[in-house]
Amino acid sequence: MKMEKVYVTTSLHASESVCNQGRKWAVSIHAFFIERGEQNIEQLLTAYHIEAILVFTMQGPEIRTFLGRHAFHLSMAELRIQHIRQGMTDYFLEALGAEGPVRLLDCTCGFGSDAIVASFGLPAGSDVHALEISPYMAAVTSWGLAHFVHKQADVTKAMRRIGLQHDDYRDYLRRTDIAPYDIIYFDPMFARPIRSSPQFHPVRNLLEHETVSDECLALALTKARRRVVIKGRSFQRLKMVYPRVKLYGGKYSRIGYAVLECEHG
Repeated sequence: MKMEKVYVTTSLHASESVCNQGRKWAVSIHAFFIERGEQNIEQLLTAYHIEAILVFTMQGPEIRTFLGRHAFHLSMAELRIQHIRQGMTDYFLEALGAEGPVRLLDCTCGFGSDAIVASFGLPAGSDVHALEISPYMAAVTSWGLAHFVHKQADVTKAMRRIGLQHDDYRDYLRRTDIAPYDIIYFDPMFARPIRSSPQFHPVRNLLEHETVSDECLALALTKARRRVVIKGRSFQRLKMVYPRVKLYGGKYSRIGYAVLECEHG
């Protein structure tokens, strides 16, 4: 994967302590630190010819672009976890179909919502590993998973159990040295309402927009021990290629999950 040059700065008039933390954080994620001075974000983006920059603040890092800002939050995971506590069905967990501990690979982590729900809702002893191709999103989401403290201790523990790395799942799945996963999960951007959802607006130009290729799905089926799960709206083409695909989701839900069982599982 080609490494993208990423820049980090601090909030305007940040204390020396925050500046020092920002410098150390930049080193830890292999980014370049920029002294903020009196420049606003638009000036920095223009001066360095970049479309995004990571701003380290007292509350943690956030992505800043010409379109707005994004900081870590649980997004829809918050409501879904409440529903799980109430005994309601989460169709994602139903599609994962885990009756005991499993090792899950989330290939498209993004904001981390599905990874958090999986870590919270899967059987005890399960292992959730996540990949994110955008270095900006990977940096902010990984910081949140490692540092954000939820009001419920079990949610905080669920976040801490997730291992997230900046990587391209297409490259990752081609490696021969990765440990096997029981379930491999894809949530491609075409399945997300990016243009109608305000949370995606500031970062929509930074995220992966390619669909999961037939080649990649075939590869995932050789890498997973049990099943491959794909989130989406319409699975007509997938059903043509894989007639035995199983679909999960609510009758009136805009999205659903397609499950491909591994023949060697």
